[in-house]
Amino acid sequence: MTVVPFPADKWTWESARGLSRAVRVSPHVEAGLLTVSFWRDDRCAGTVRLTPTEAASLVGRLTAALAGLAEPRGIPTTGEAPLVERLAQVEQRLRILEEGAPPPPA
Repeated sequence: MTVVPFPADKWTWESARGLSRAVRVSPHVEAGLLTVSFWRDDRCAGTVRLTPTEAASLVGRLTAALAGLAEPRGIPTTGEAPLVERLAQVEQRLRILEEGAPPPPA
């Protein structure tokens, strides 16, 4: 059996529920679309092709949903200082990744 590495420009999230479920995201630069596909085991169960505007809307809605999940747990979602600090940390990690160096331990 030959194992083919997953392409670097695609992302996969497996379901915490198990059952071999996963979501894969694949950019298609040539078509100007982003494909979100739903997998069960090694078979694609469904695909949605999003324009950049649709993908941005999805990201916005996911962000709003995450903010809603954070509030009941006592995680502050307001206040500029913590957000600015977190953004600076994310930007630092991205710079490290772009330079090809491994990120510092968390």
